[in-house]
Amino acid sequence: MKKGLFAIVIALVVMACGDGNVVIQVDPAIQLAEDSTIIAEYMEDKGFDDFKTTVSGVRYIILEEGTGDPIDESDIVTFDFIGKLTNDSIFDTSIKAIGDSIRNVENIPDKFSSTFAENRVYAPFTITYAASGWTINGQFVRGFSDGVSAAFNEMNIDGHALIIMPSILGYGTGGRGLIIPPNAVLVFEFFPREIIKQ
Repeated sequence: MKKGLFAIVIALVVMACGDGNVVIQVDPAIQLAEDSTIIAEYMEDKGFDDFKTTVSGVRYIILEEGTGDPIDESDIVTFDFIGKLTNDSIFDTSIKAIGDSIRNVENIPDKFSSTFAENRVYAPFTITYAASGWTINGQFVRGFSDGVSAAFNEMNIDGHALIIMPSILGYGTGGRGLIIPPNAVLVFEFFPREIIKQ
């Protein structure tokens, strides 16, 4: 018994001394509890108390309902977004002016240099809206789709909404490169700009 336990400990030490890419798996229930605390603190700090929660656990708030056409099922919607962490550092956007302002900050960390490169093409996204969710070439994580879908159901064009998603619905324990750390709660602001009614 002791030899078996010793072998397991040695194997763990050898794995931990490998290439430095060991990912420690956190119990999803524990991580969700930590994320919920972070989300609650963020909402309180920002003064957001009129938020809703999707079945998947994404919280969202309509900041401006908008004065344009309402968004209905199967409409083709074009929207801009700003993605950030709960410390308000922006990790991505579809809005050129914001990307340019980040790139022009002195001493921008190297991890942001390719995301906000001078030759980057910024453009809003266009989706066929479905209340049940959607993807754009598989590029968005589930929480983003769930949150945007829930908020669009209550918005008009020219509105402004914010979603906050637990890490398990974002990039989870792996994070995303150098920009999004493991187990990061993600915040997205988005702005529906145009609509084609179906």
